[in-house]
Amino acid sequence: MRKLTLFVYFILAVMTGSVVSAQPTVDEDFMQLMKDKQKSLSSNISLKDAQAATDDANEIVDMFNDVQAFYEKKANAADAVDWSKESKDLTATIAKYVAANDFDTAAQTSVTLAKACKTCHKIYKKD
Repeated sequence: MRKLTLFVYFILAVMTGSVVSAQPTVDEDFMQLMKDKQKSLSSNISLKDAQAATDDANEIVDMFNDVQAFYEKKANAADAVDWSKESKDLTATIAKYVAANDFDTAAQTSVTLAKACKTCHKIYKKD
């Protein structure tokens, strides 16, 4: 009976670890990856590479979903949640402009996105 109990605890511990590891981790590496992806998006917009820009935008939207989920679990981070939502919406809007071959407006919106990121980083980025 003792072996069965230990086995059950072991399984529960493994399952708990799986759930914890599945939660988004917004750390310095993740944010650097987002920054690099945003630079790639801006570059692809400048090059008028619709497919690459769309791929970048879709990845960034997914990343902002993770950022939003991360900050929704934090106390006193409502503004970070709002900026995450705003940035996700801006990125989706960029993808729409790219799909319409309106690269000038996509570029302008990309600048607005970068400013939104910078605003959030002033408060939440760890030095």
